[in-house]
Amino acid sequence: MDPRELTQEQSQVQDPNVKTLGDASSQINQDFKERSIEDKAKTSGGKYGYIDIARTPINPDLFHLVDANEAEKALTIPFFRLGRKLRVATADPENADAKAIMNTFVTQGYEVQINLASAEGLKKSLVQFHNAQMKPKVKIETGFNEAELEEYQKELENLANLADKIQASSAKEGVNILEIGAIKTGASDIHFQPEEDNVLIRFRIDGLLQEVTSINFDVYKQLAQQIKYDSGMKLNVTSVPQDGRTSFEVNGREIDVRVSALPTAYGETLVLRILDSGKQFGNFEELGFSADHLKTLDEISKLSQGMILVTGPTGSGKTTTLYTLLQRYNTPERKIITLEDPVEYQLNRIVQSQINESKGYTFAAGLESVLRQDPDVVMIGEIRDLDTANTATQAALTGHVMLSTLHTNSALESVPRLINMGLKPFTVAPALDTVIAQRLVRGFCPHCVKTQALSPEEIQHLQTELTTVATKTGETYSIPTELPKAQGCEICNHTGYLGRIVVAEIIRMDDEYRELILNEASLLDMRKEMNKRGILTMYEDGLLKVIAGKTSLEEILRVTG
Repeated sequence: MDPRELTQEQSQVQDPNVKTLGDASSQINQDFKERSIEDKAKTSGGKYGYIDIARTPINPDLFHLVDANEAEKALTIPFFRLGRKLRVATADPENADAKAIMNTFVTQGYEVQINLASAEGLKKSLVQFHNAQMKPKVKIETGFNEAELEEYQKELENLANLADKIQASSAKEGVNILEIGAIKTGASDIHFQPEEDNVLIRFRIDGLLQEVTSINFDVYKQLAQQIKYDSGMKLNVTSVPQDGRTSFEVNGREIDVRVSALPTAYGETLVLRILDSGKQFGNFEELGFSADHLKTLDEISKLSQGMILVTGPTGSGKTTTLYTLLQRYNTPERKIITLEDPVEYQLNRIVQSQINESKGYTFAAGLESVLRQDPDVVMIGEIRDLDTANTATQAALTGHVMLSTLHTNSALESVPRLINMGLKPFTVAPALDTVIAQRLVRGFCPHCVKTQALSPEEIQHLQTELTTVATKTGETYSIPTELPKAQGCEICNHTGYLGRIVVAEIIRMDDEYRELILNEASLLDMRKEMNKRGILTMYEDGLLKVIAGKTSLEEILRVTG
């Protein structure tokens, strides 16, 4: 097979953007040599392929597969690996040194496929092998003492030297440094953002991006190539978006990583979403739900049928709430099946199935199959279309508890969202039982928090807003003269915050709400009913957490608007 025709799975085609050295005359001569070698490969009866090795991206983890000096002597290098299949480029497959290298690969269990390449091209590629092997070998870190996490967090602001450490390591080791760093600091995402002069690396910690360091474009190119290779992306494609998945190991558990690549004016920007499948889920109290919400959550965890939706934007903790609720349902007498894209966390005694839309395994198709598995509780990662919504509501009406997420700004907006998808009000009304809308706000860092007197403006704002809350609930709220204020220390990276808690609104659909849905009442009429019942909005729930000293007014305004 001609390597220039390799598929997406192999993704090792020639890169037309790579510039070669020399003047026009030498380039013409080199092109002539390449065509001669290509013709030789074609006349080998399929015994050899051809590769323009100087224009072919080589994954960095192959740079240590063969000694650079031996490879230079034999003019033979590996350039692509897929499982146990190894593609090798050589100037002369009959050369004794070349045969020795390929025999070594065979004894290591590889299925070697030989490709002819020019000596000039091989010499250019060998520079990468020599450079990589001149760097000191760093052991890939797969474990750390979790009791020392605070010490690492203290160092977060000093990670400017990370760029030097990455530059002195191989691409594989550099990516590992960042991945382990993300786990240690509790980061949910790693962002690589090319700028005009360098590439910015940031971690998303507690919902906000924090700058870690910056690296030059040469180092970033190697890291990006390694990440794309590991996650199954095309190495030579940089002009269109790509998505992929990979994983790494830490403390004996596998951490999944979702990778997104997007072309920009300065090059590809990469985002790595860290999914710790070994994460342990606590309870709703630890998530920060209020006492009234805890009572409602306890009630719905005893349902035998009906749909429960958790709504909010990306990063609002929807998955954590759903998994915590699944744990409440997870008893020996219940069968629970989930459909996810991807499976983010592993749960005992629960059947978890991963969607694969590229092969036709969608939420809608998967849900129909799941319902034939006799489940009691079903969770689908997201309701995205009418087919999924229709099957989900029918399941909720036929003796199943159906859990899912929806992207809406508030709990009540879920109703018109489902109807706008194409569901009929007479289907939504009896199927929908509960809607939980939520956001995550940062809590104070316990290591540096201090109380501070409220300003007159803060007191006035809280008094005005809490009057509305008191009218809804019939309760009386007093405003403290002092409240905690974010200070900042080494442990919280001088933000004053550490960890996050939920602010939420929870609505259960009773007969009055169902009547409003059947009559296609406006969102305004439904909000009036919500106010009449004393149901607090996320913002109002947040205000109560402010006067309880759990978070700041600035955080509530930032997150809920």
